[in-house]
Amino acid sequence: METGYNPEKLVYGYRKLAHGKARASAIRYAINQADINNDIPYMVFFREELCYESSWFVDELDVVTVFPELLSLSDRYPDIKCTRFQPGNNIQADILDMYGHLLDACLSFYQISFEDCINFYNDYKKRLVASGHSPREAYHTFMEFYLETGHMENARKFLKKTNAIPPSQYDCVACSTVTEIKYYLLNNEKEKADKLAEKIKDGTLRCKGSLSDSLLRLKQQYLKYYILHGNYDKAAEEAYILERSGSEAKVHNRWASFMCAYASQKPGRGLRIYKKHWKDWEDENDQYERYYAFKDAACFFRYIKKDKETIKFDAGKMFPLYNESCVYSTEELCNYYYKGAEDTAKKFDKRNGTDKFINELVLSFANAGF
Repeated sequence: METGYNPEKLVYGYRKLAHGKARASAIRYAINQADINNDIPYMVFFREELCYESSWFVDELDVVTVFPELLSLSDRYPDIKCTRFQPGNNIQADILDMYGHLLDACLSFYQISFEDCINFYNDYKKRLVASGHSPREAYHTFMEFYLETGHMENARKFLKKTNAIPPSQYDCVACSTVTEIKYYLLNNEKEKADKLAEKIKDGTLRCKGSLSDSLLRLKQQYLKYYILHGNYDKAAEEAYILERSGSEAKVHNRWASFMCAYASQKPGRGLRIYKKHWKDWEDENDQYERYYAFKDAACFFRYIKKDKETIKFDAGKMFPLYNESCVYSTEELCNYYYKGAEDTAKKFDKRNGTDKFINELVLSFANAGF
């Protein structure tokens, strides 16, 4: 090994940095040093660290580059020893847990080809089964992917596959049930969705642990459904609950949905949310989240423009429609966000080979009319 290489010192060094680009850059340097010294355990560990940092704090799209390197190393060296910084003793289990970040990226970025997405999902299933798990969770993730990309027939097929296999101790029945509810809502079978939803609401089905994330996910699906169909009174009820659910509202980036949901009952509250969060949506790197933020903003401004022709706020020169008067037409704002959502929708639909995103935009916008 090269003189002076000390992987533990590298770890302590980058962990002193705040999460973000600087820390990610330091981890990349650590990867380079481990590679130069052919330090297999740390070559794996540092890539795990970068996947985590990129997923949560920098750019989830980076995972598409780094994670396949991690998979390749684990295949070449199946008996890799864990470092002292890894709490478990099974690298393959760590990789399965981390695979979710890559699958999330497939939903979040149209830049990843549809073929590559399918290959990643198939590889996840292969590794899951090889590790001794049932394929139920893999079928559930496939169903989620096909729902989000607009392939409803394939989603139905994997819904059947999921429900045909008894859940194991590792499966979260509550989460897979919420995905099934999403299927029914997207398929205009709301009665079936409502019947299943009762099992989440009354606690019959809940996520493992002290907090039921499935209940929050359920509320998010109904919030999206009500906005899609222009039922802003019901949407406001869901938004009110979600907005007061603590950090989950921020983690799941639903502020634009809250703004839109309040269009009929609390437009002033909606405008306050807009003035606080518009830059977050402008800077959003996750293209899936950016699409929904822009779609919901367009619908909000379409709804309120009948009563409010202009709004005034000092957003600064970084505001995309900046003018010195700081007075902005709600019509102009509506058009700006619609165009942004439309551009992203077309890119997702082209990647997916469907028209799901543009159809949702058109329907939501039409139902925001008056």
